[in-house]
Amino acid sequence: MWSPQPEALLQLGSLLKSSMAQNHDERTQAMEALKTFQLQPEFLNYLCYMLIEGESDEVLKSHFSPQDLQTNRATCGLLLKNNMLEQGSLTHGNHDLQYVKANIIHGLYNTGNHLVSNVTGIVITTLFSTYYRQHREDPMGIELLSQLLELAANGNEPSIKALSKIMEDSAQFFQLKWSGDIRPIDLLIDTFLKFISSPSSKPVIRSESIKCINTIIPLQSQSFIVRLDEFLASIFQLAQSDESELTRAQICVSFSILLNYRPDKLVDHLSGIIQFMLHLIGAVNDETVAIEACEFLHGFSTNNQIPAHVVEPFVADIIPVLLAKMVYNEESIVMLEASNEDDALEEDKDEDIKPAAPRIVKKRDEEQSDDEDDEDDEAGDVDTQWNLRKCSAATLDALTNSLPREVMMTAFPLLREHMTSGRWFIREATVLALGAMAEGGMKYFEDQLSTLIPFLVELLKDFWAPVRKITCWTLSRFSIWILKDHTEFLIPVLEPIVNTLMDRKKDVQEAAISSVAVFIENCDAELVETLLYNDLLNSFNKCFEFYKKKNLIILYDAVGRFAEKCELDDHAMQVLLPHLISKWSSLPDDDKELWPLLECLSYVATSLGEKFMPMAPDVYSRAYRILCQCVELDARSQQDPTVVVPEKDFVITSVDMIDGLAQGLGSQSQSLLFPQEGRDTTLLQLLLHCLQDPVHEVRQSAFALLGDIAYFYDPAIISSRLAEFLKLIGSEIMHNDDPDGEPALINAIWCLGLIGERLNISHYIIDLSRVLLDLFVNPSQSLDQSVRENLAITIGRLAISLPEVFASGPFASDAIWRKWCIAIQDLDSVEEKSSAYNGFIKIVNLSSDQVDISSDTLKKIVEGMSVNVDTSPFAQDLYAFLVRYATKIQALQLTREGIAFLQQLSN
Repeated sequence: MWSPQPEALLQLGSLLKSSMAQNHDERTQAMEALKTFQLQPEFLNYLCYMLIEGESDEVLKSHFSPQDLQTNRATCGLLLKNNMLEQGSLTHGNHDLQYVKANIIHGLYNTGNHLVSNVTGIVITTLFSTYYRQHREDPMGIELLSQLLELAANGNEPSIKALSKIMEDSAQFFQLKWSGDIRPIDLLIDTFLKFISSPSSKPVIRSESIKCINTIIPLQSQSFIVRLDEFLASIFQLAQSDESELTRAQICVSFSILLNYRPDKLVDHLSGIIQFMLHLIGAVNDETVAIEACEFLHGFSTNNQIPAHVVEPFVADIIPVLLAKMVYNEESIVMLEASNEDDALEEDKDEDIKPAAPRIVKKRDEEQSDDEDDEDDEAGDVDTQWNLRKCSAATLDALTNSLPREVMMTAFPLLREHMTSGRWFIREATVLALGAMAEGGMKYFEDQLSTLIPFLVELLKDFWAPVRKITCWTLSRFSIWILKDHTEFLIPVLEPIVNTLMDRKKDVQEAAISSVAVFIENCDAELVETLLYNDLLNSFNKCFEFYKKKNLIILYDAVGRFAEKCELDDHAMQVLLPHLISKWSSLPDDDKELWPLLECLSYVATSLGEKFMPMAPDVYSRAYRILCQCVELDARSQQDPTVVVPEKDFVITSVDMIDGLAQGLGSQSQSLLFPQEGRDTTLLQLLLHCLQDPVHEVRQSAFALLGDIAYFYDPAIISSRLAEFLKLIGSEIMHNDDPDGEPALINAIWCLGLIGERLNISHYIIDLSRVLLDLFVNPSQSLDQSVRENLAITIGRLAISLPEVFASGPFASDAIWRKWCIAIQDLDSVEEKSSAYNGFIKIVNLSSDQVDISSDTLKKIVEGMSVNVDTSPFAQDLYAFLVRYATKIQALQLTREGIAFLQQLSN
């Protein structure tokens, strides 16, 4: 059996102690020496030994203080975990793992040392997620699981906590066969169920066991399905008898997961479950438990598998509890009352400022609203911490959307009583509830709004800042109703909100500027340009002069939305640019305030167009410099883990700023991005790096910029790196199946269409068309509408020059052509829809002999071309198409637009 050398052990202990020293040089030397130590085959053994024996080893005890030994043990555990993660399966390194596998469990024995036992649990979890997942044949994996279960059976809390972490990371792998043909899932389920039902189990053992089962439910494993009723019986029993808040929280999570995966098992028990949740929300002291209970109600309100008529009987019981919990708790009330004084002139502390990640430009994904960052912030609070108040508001919102009439009938009489309450926190919660109900209950508010809106406007003058703040948010929630059918309320509502921009409380200013941004977002461009333009500009000007750092960040967002919505004129340039450029010049390259400022400037540059030209060189130079620094540090970090990489938002906003210049200045900016008459293509090298970034938003912005480079500039610029770009586009389309990465996928597809329309990609078209069609044609693939639409556009664009690629094979089918027409039918962009039909008609003409086109498909083609399509670029192909199918077309029952389209062509 391996044992450590005392000299090496002491050396490691000294290095670990020095690595924590205050002296920079001592710290640096220790870190370098540790790197050398790390190359030794026994390095992991030493780390493991010090973690589990660090305070009992006589050699170490004689040289280090108890505090140093404790710190060194924890540090060794974290180093052990990090080395495992870096080496992946641990089969490629030269480190021996036998000692670690055999002894790591000992770190859980001393339950009194929470730091060491927690770190040991993390190491064991990592051992499973890196090594045992890939080496399930190793019998020590099953042995370690058995040891953990045995310890837990004897009441060892660190072991069950380690098991719940392991289950969270690796539950699905326990369904597979491990050493000795064993499927560990059966043993795990059996033991966890025993722990849950045993009266002698400690609360931690029981609650963590339920947590483990909660990781198994979504797997829908047969091993668990056959024991689901047994599990349900246990948690129903515990719901009645166990008062442990840890257990109650996990029971709520169980019911929420079962609601998603096996609602049929809960339907007969809904009344009891709902009453249990309402009791927890209303009566327990632990807010964590109450939030989990409220999360169940939220899931119950939004679950597609639960019909509205099943939810309806519970509305009358749920609503009063939600409304009660939307009132600030006593602690918050005391704190807010103590801080109601004016603070608008006080400088912000840097630690209080959390600049939001940028609103990324979404190219061909416009129907996904950009107000995601406002969406569902029901509490209107600045802080991002999820709490019972916010969860209650979110649940009220969800319920109102599914059962507006029933919710309004229950809630509105209660709210009416409290609107003019003498207690500010009751007024505030009432206004919050009105805002939460606004979207779903709009139809039922109709009769009340003529009196409700003026009442809310009056509350903008309330003495208490929280009331003024929430009123701004609630009025913004009614913006769609006002702008759609009741524009007579627009000025009476927006003007007081604009006045509130200068409120004496910074929290209220923030709510007011956020509210203004929502109104801008929901307004028609024409309304902004004619009715609101000058007032908003003047207000923004005052805000720039008055706001402190934190609210300037929100102001940048509002100005960006304003610039995105309408074309800025000379007056706007004189008002906005001095503020933006002055701030831009004063911030260092590593200041996070640059994120929202860069994003705002990119929208302003796009909107101003040529007017932005004088500022463009300096702005581009800075954005380019930041991008270069980020890419260089990122590349260096691949070789040297000690290199600190800037946050990705610096990359995203720099790329977006450059893209804003390309969009705003068009071809005039080519010499800026590609100097020396286009020979300097360093920017393309940076883009290639960004397109391989693991962060979706980086690739999303990079594909957007690449597409605009192809669109606005000489196509020859990207021809030198064409093969590399197309390979990365193909890889994105093939491998990006993460829902969060959808915007990057959309931009990659969009970008390919632009490149294919402007450059000869015939050498690559076979592979690329296969990638596109695998996604578009596959009937089992569930695609978002934006993805389908962009695939259709890109297929059409590529077919303008290479129609023969799509004229046979999987695309040459009546059903697929109909699918193509449906995907593109609602497209607003005349340019994109025209390009798409240009290529599509070429495909149809080439395939006409092999595809028997149906009347339904033919109707969709003709009617599709009748809206937002300029047919002049492909008039000859269109004429050939109409002649070929003239008889069939004459028999079609077309819309008015379709008939007018054909008549226009015949004239």
